[in-house]
Amino acid sequence: MPWWTVLATAVILQCGTQISLLFKYDQGVADYYLPTALSVILIHWWGPKVVIPMMYINATFSTYFWGIPADRWADWFLYAIPETSFTILSWFLFRRVFKGKYWLPDIQSVVLFLVVGILVPIIPEIFALQTLLVFLGDQTMETFWTYVTRNWLGEFTSTFGLALPVLFYVTPVMKKAGLLRKPDKDIPEPYPIRRRVVVELSLIFCVLLLFVFLVEFHRFWYIYGLFSLLVGLRFGFGPAVLTNYFIFLITYILPKIIASINEVPKGDADVNAVFLGASLLFVSAALTGRVISDIRITKGKLEKQNQELDQTNKELDRFVYSVSHDLSAPLKSILGLVNISRITKEPNEHVNYLDRIETSVVKLEAFISEILDYSRNKRQDIAIEQIRLKELCAEILENLKYTNDFSRISVDLSQLELYEIRQDKTRLKIILNNLLTNAVKFQKRFDGHLPYIKISSRKTSDNDVLIEIEDNGEGIKSEMQERIFDMFYRGSEKSPGSGLGLYIAKEAAMKINGRIKVFSEYGKGSKFTVELKNLNAN
Repeated sequence: MPWWTVLATAVILQCGTQISLLFKYDQGVADYYLPTALSVILIHWWGPKVVIPMMYINATFSTYFWGIPADRWADWFLYAIPETSFTILSWFLFRRVFKGKYWLPDIQSVVLFLVVGILVPIIPEIFALQTLLVFLGDQTMETFWTYVTRNWLGEFTSTFGLALPVLFYVTPVMKKAGLLRKPDKDIPEPYPIRRRVVVELSLIFCVLLLFVFLVEFHRFWYIYGLFSLLVGLRFGFGPAVLTNYFIFLITYILPKIIASINEVPKGDADVNAVFLGASLLFVSAALTGRVISDIRITKGKLEKQNQELDQTNKELDRFVYSVSHDLSAPLKSILGLVNISRITKEPNEHVNYLDRIETSVVKLEAFISEILDYSRNKRQDIAIEQIRLKELCAEILENLKYTNDFSRISVDLSQLELYEIRQDKTRLKIILNNLLTNAVKFQKRFDGHLPYIKISSRKTSDNDVLIEIEDNGEGIKSEMQERIFDMFYRGSEKSPGSGLGLYIAKEAAMKINGRIKVFSEYGKGSKFTVELKNLNAN
């Protein structure tokens, strides 16, 4: 991580400490303690090596602000242990033990974060803090259980309320900016917020703000809860957690700033009741919103799958029709030639018929090979392995050496700058075999022409792999270039092949998150570029 993340962590945690001092109700304790919430967020973004030392340093030197004088500086190091331990335990349980997804993409992640990321680590933290306060004489045993309950509820509310919206909305932004330590590939793009949602949420927030002046929150907290649940049901998880935190701001933060607004009651029993109600509000609305979002996501995936299934069925119908035609044509030709050869008695004609039968058989064999490639690409799982590009190209070219006029072609492999990549070998072989076969098949054949095929590879700035196959063959007309990857497309009825090769190559590339581009000038040649991920870089 950049060096400044250490400084940023220290500044953010200290700002959280200063805000938390507004909620101090006794020596060493407050209703809301933000550094733990902030540390939970930062440790998922920047990792324990950055956050844990800054967390401990901030907690140590901030102890002075909580009423522990400078002449007891040795006690500062003890008081810093509980909250630092909370952050370590939260990160370890959620990320390492249960492999939680901190950008909270589903209900499982939210529940896991709630339980092992907050609830479980808070218990030993609060007990350790209260035990230290009593043991070191800063509080009495009479307040132990009351303060344990109050601190536990308050810290849970602040941590759960702040961490959820920030991790959900800001983590994708941090990934896009390159500010995450070891970002997971599943983290989505920043979430777009539609204008209609913004308008409706703004109206709801205005109503909630008006309620602060008209309704006592500690007596009618369930009214706010109904609004939060309504947002969760209507808009899903993201807006629900934003609404939760907005309620937290206007009912707890704002009263500390504007003294005229109804403040949180001072009685311990009332305070605990308020915190319990607020905690239930945050949890119920967040979980409801997450379930609604998951249902919508699942519905969207099902609709997309149905569309893909319809498209697949259409392609299958066309595939079966074309395959039956292309299989039957050479078979009928073979059968006709066999019948004719039985009638004729001329030896030379038999040889001619055998040659024509061989041509049909070779064509049939090539077509069956393409069908097998199509089938393998559709049903076979992706298998990643180390691939030596030069050896793979040599293997394909060896199988093509008996093709007509192959011996005339000059093949250049000297520009293979990248010798090894980690990818799916079966699909890469399908792609390169089809492209090289076409490069051989569509060479120009006339005296004086020197056909060549150049195969090159290199890495891009994004650590992707570019494999280029260039030839000086017939080239492709511009009006055909957009259609050459369509199933069964052939430039004319006289074109050799079935029209499946480039379609299969494109499908194989898409299967491994790659793509194929063509640059061609009719009469001068073509260049096909295959762009793939090199999994060695990961």
